Amino acid sequence: MTAARTLLRGGRIVSMDPAVGDLVGDVLVEDGRIAAVGPRLEVAEGDVEVIDASRHLVIPGFIDSHRHLYQALLRGIGADWSLFQYFTTMFGMLGPHMTAEHMSLGTTLGAYDALDSGVTAVYDYSHNQSSPEHTDESVRALKESGIRAVFGYGGSMAEQLEILSPPFTSTSPSNEAEIRRVRSRYFSADSGLVTMGFAVRGPDSSTMDVVRADFALARELGLRINTHIGMGVLDPEGRPNVTRLHKEGLLGDDLIFGHCNLLTEEEFRLMADAGVSASVTPEDESAMGHGWPPITQLLRAGIRPNIGIDTCMAVGGDPFTAMRFALAVPRGLANQRSLDESVNPWQLDVSVRDVLEFATIEGARALGMESVTGSLTPGKQADIVMIRADHLSMTPVLDPVASIVHHASRQTVDTVFVAGRAVKRDGELLGVDVAALSRRATGAAAALLEAAGVEPGWAPEPPRAPEGDH
Repeated sequence: MTAARTLLRGGRIVSMDPAVGDLVGDVLVEDGRIAAVGPRLEVAEGDVEVIDASRHLVIPGFIDSHRHLYQALLRGIGADWSLFQYFTTMFGMLGPHMTAEHMSLGTTLGAYDALDSGVTAVYDYSHNQSSPEHTDESVRALKESGIRAVFGYGGSMAEQLEILSPPFTSTSPSNEAEIRRVRSRYFSADSGLVTMGFAVRGPDSSTMDVVRADFALARELGLRINTHIGMGVLDPEGRPNVTRLHKEGLLGDDLIFGHCNLLTEEEFRLMADAGVSASVTPEDESAMGHGWPPITQLLRAGIRPNIGIDTCMAVGGDPFTAMRFALAVPRGLANQRSLDESVNPWQLDVSVRDVLEFATIEGARALGMESVTGSLTPGKQADIVMIRADHLSMTPVLDPVASIVHHASRQTVDTVFVAGRAVKRDGELLGVDVAALSRRATGAAAALLEAAGVEPGWAPEPPRAPEGDH
């Protein structure tokens, strides 16, 4: 935006703020913040840009609480991989061959992909920081993209490799000196669009000594913690790891637990009592073998989940598909339970508004940004998405929330603002040479696959059973 003020005039607003509600009206943006929302705002003439929003749905930007942005460079290569085929190939073959340039390209591509589909904020779970150069390039790419993000420092590929063989638990301490360097050099203040978090390995894949040290360091440095927990049989001993964290006094409202598929009701209650957020990534969890997305169990425990994409080398990167999975899976499981009892389902428990909340305001809460973004609330920063209501796939818009969740797509995302600055207008990303980026990414990905010995369509064979086992 070039004007100090911008007025989005006459849109169908879905604010995600109960105090503002849903309405046909205007959004006034001043100096990057939402100044007012109302049915017909009176705005003094002068330095104001007026945008006709009468053919649009106007909503807050989507927030992705768990995505490995750098893996966009390998888009589609893991489409037919299980979770453990992914571990074997990503950690054992592809990751070690990724250079700092690969990290830069992947992060850039992933961030623009997110922005193009209306994602204005993301927790970038960046767990291939194999050298300071890898980290520097990842941070630089993230900051230059214009997206709002938490850079989740996730350690080196060498740290990840330890979980591929018995006892499937890492004993290596995290690189404290490097984490302190990154915090000091790039994130000495928490006021920018990109802030820092810590994507720890957690109790499923590291010893409690490592967990205690990681949590203590994160809290000393004020870093929001994101970790995978309760997915697949990553912990072969089946230990109640949330309970272990509780007994250690480590649970808190600065935690995001990713997946949580195999946790117990008691563990969900412990999370709820401590204010822990839960990030579900329903498409890849359903497909890869994490376990069913535990949306119903979380809601029953009083936890409103948030939504992530996770492994964008296996699944798509748009929030609309993720929302539809987050709606269809709990409904399908509940419906089947009724049918198994010879009862026809009558009422659906999870609504379209529920999953839109998961993808917006609940994501903001998980990232600690609820006072900044996640709803069209006066005073918050102007992270705004305009969706074409007159697109063939959308019209007629009888219920705006249903249209957003069920019918919208990245093709209907017309305009995107982050902190009041337009990053997409009239269906096109601004300031991005997509053709040049595509050429660089295609060449780099091909060279990476060749170096790693991985071909499209290839998947690792299952491990052989020891001799004598049947």
